[in-house]
Amino acid sequence: MIRTFTLTRGRYLSQPVLSHLQIALICIGSLFWIEAATTGEAFSAEVYGDFALRFPAEFWAANMMAGSALTWVGLRHPVKRWMVAVGSALQIAQYLGLGYSAIVTGGEIVIGLHCTALFAPLYVRILWEALSA
Repeated sequence: MIRTFTLTRGRYLSQPVLSHLQIALICIGSLFWIEAATTGEAFSAEVYGDFALRFPAEFWAANMMAGSALTWVGLRHPVKRWMVAVGSALQIAQYLGLGYSAIVTGGEIVIGLHCTALFAPLYVRILWEALSA
């Protein structure tokens, strides 16, 4: 017998990969913070654009970690949809801000596309699922 996995309404947030992604982003945010605090070379206008540098690198790292932590805790059983929604909204703001900065204000376009074509839509979907159940 072959079973197929279908994502029915309300089951999207139960995918384990979403929790694993949050843990990975918390670790990446922590390492980004450490690098920014110790070497200062983690954040440059050539990579992220001029807009992003209006805020310290620690701001972006803290926002990434806070959004991921809220989303991760919210995804734990039982799902706390308000936490998922707030964490996802933080991540959407983060990735749209970084994407805008990289694409429009002189950063690397690949960074901007990574933020706006991969992460922002992912978190929009997570936010949608958290609010629509």
